[in-house]
Amino acid sequence: MSWMQKLYRTYEFVQKQGLDDEELALPFHLSKAVHLKVVLNDKAELVRAERFEGKKQVPIQVTEKSSKRSGSTIAAYALHDGLQYIAKTAERYLTIEYLSKVAEKDNGKKWKEFLTGTDEEKQTFAEAEKTKYQSCFEFYEKQLSDWAEFSHLQEIDIILRYVQKGSLIEDLIDKKYFSFEDNILLSGKDDPFGLTIVWAVDMPSDPHSDLWSKSNIKSQWIKYQESQSEQGNKSKELCYITGEEDYPVEAYPKIDGNAKVVSANDDTGFTFRGRFYGDKDNGAKSELGSQAVILGRGVSQKAFNMLKWLIKHQGISNGDQKTVVWAISGKEVPSPMKDSFGVIDWDNLDTSAVENEEEMPSETNISGKDWSSSVGQKAAEIIKKKLHGYRVNLENHEQISLLVLDKSTDGRMALTYYQEFLPADYFANLDAWIDDFSWYQRYKPKDGKPWLFAAPSIERIADTILSKSELEDKSKKAKKQLYTRLLPVIAGGKKVPIPYDLVQKSFQTACNPNSVEHWEWQRNIGVACALYKGWRARHHDLSQRRTYLMSLDTENRSRDYLFGRLLAVAEKLESTALWIADEKRSTNAERYMQRFAVRPLSTWLQIELSLEPYKNRLRSNRYMGFLRNREKEIDEIMAALNELNSPLDKPLDGEFLLGYHSQRMAYRNSPNTTSEQDEQE
Repeated sequence: MSWMQKLYRTYEFVQKQGLDDEELALPFHLSKAVHLKVVLNDKAELVRAERFEGKKQVPIQVTEKSSKRSGSTIAAYALHDGLQYIAKTAERYLTIEYLSKVAEKDNGKKWKEFLTGTDEEKQTFAEAEKTKYQSCFEFYEKQLSDWAEFSHLQEIDIILRYVQKGSLIEDLIDKKYFSFEDNILLSGKDDPFGLTIVWAVDMPSDPHSDLWSKSNIKSQWIKYQESQSEQGNKSKELCYITGEEDYPVEAYPKIDGNAKVVSANDDTGFTFRGRFYGDKDNGAKSELGSQAVILGRGVSQKAFNMLKWLIKHQGISNGDQKTVVWAISGKEVPSPMKDSFGVIDWDNLDTSAVENEEEMPSETNISGKDWSSSVGQKAAEIIKKKLHGYRVNLENHEQISLLVLDKSTDGRMALTYYQEFLPADYFANLDAWIDDFSWYQRYKPKDGKPWLFAAPSIERIADTILSKSELEDKSKKAKKQLYTRLLPVIAGGKKVPIPYDLVQKSFQTACNPNSVEHWEWQRNIGVACALYKGWRARHHDLSQRRTYLMSLDTENRSRDYLFGRLLAVAEKLESTALWIADEKRSTNAERYMQRFAVRPLSTWLQIELSLEPYKNRLRSNRYMGFLRNREKEIDEIMAALNELNSPLDKPLDGEFLLGYHSQRMAYRNSPNTTSEQDEQE
């Protein structure tokens, strides 16, 4: 339960710092979306109502039970709630006409049965709903009355008096906020019974009327809830988080929708309980959960309220999967899930931020900025320095927590990953990810945008590895699994290798340029190169580990690397000839790339033959210097290949893409080629 302890300590620290954020709820409070404000005067009369525009979240008072209410459960919030709880006459407006309108919009089983039922069955259904609404109001009124008696707050007394009069809906109709037409209660386009209503009281001596923002009401509710524990039958027990005596929590709050991370109400239907004893027949039902763990009410409220706040403000969502990284001090910590691209201000790129900067070359591309390899490498250093800017704000001993949650069902949320770090270790691990997995990444489909030398984001890896159907799957099952496998690689440091099947999948995708747009293919190559480079850097066999240069390595005599360079030279030669004739189509090198990766030598012989007409075009257009340079490169690479003892026609691995991409980027950034014709990307 270490993660809960860290959440609790974070809440305590933030509270001491006086963070003024209504969305970070106090104990026995819940941040809730609200729709309508009803304003009363000190005589318990409705003065006006105000509809909130957009999404308005406010903290409302809740009980343990109402914080997790769902479905048919009757559990009122303390003060602000829906009409079925706060309006005494709500049941009168549950007409057959209104219920029919609801049923037409709802696909639930009970509503389908209502629509197909007889008039008598519909009337029976309506009476049951009315009885439920009466029970809701009685529950709310009793709870509010008890709180008013305990707190002696004037505002609560005013709300209670008005609620007991039972004129809320009628007053709202009278003031034109609601309407009752054709036996149906309406609130514009909204269903009145779907609105959450909050209270405000205009007091002559108090300029602040909104009850949800008043600290005395919040504190009195917390005291009231604590007093309820003392008056109950429960005794204090040892809290497993604080090590102190506290009243044990009986109901755990929902975190996302109706999903809860901790639940202890499953006490039947087990085939094996292990060390857990007792059952509902012998009176030991309530003991089953406590045999596993006991949490104090205060700890539970604070820890889960902190978790909900972190998910909303600092969480990264992948469907129902939520990733949160935080420091106990509440200070911002960079997430391993975020893209490095956003760290760089490309319009004001300042390479002086990197120490020992060498003089930048003057050649520029179409954008007017130099995105050569030196700037790309500086960008990687800038990213690391930017990340370490967060490190400065943290104490050396301050712990960083990384947590991943995922919904297993609509009502359950599982903790799928949790890790704690000291700041030095956490940022060293992020540095290792950048160092090991950085490669040229294509970010924008438009001309003139930068190639960033950085580690690919987890989102870009998913776009490369997963199929279209997997990416479009609403459940995001494959994407969640991929994120779960990659997160330890990013956050775990150099000792955590990347799974080879992901490397191989990215390689296969990158070798197939024919199924995607050109810029997407460039992105796929960048991702595949990065993953292979990182896989080699962290290979479990030390003899197989390799470190690759960030630029073209003309001394590399690996068969795969040389074949990659060879294909890039052929592609450059043909693309230049096509550019001269203003032909916009794929080169033979691109079209045959997938086959080349499987049978490099035999495929090369075919590509080489197809280059002859393009060589003739270059000769006739006075590109002899360019052509001689490319032919010289081909001869040098072939000579190096012929010196190797290994079979030349066996399938290639990811190093082939490193050679190919390095050669391409060398052309893109070299003035020796751009002086004769512009590089078109």
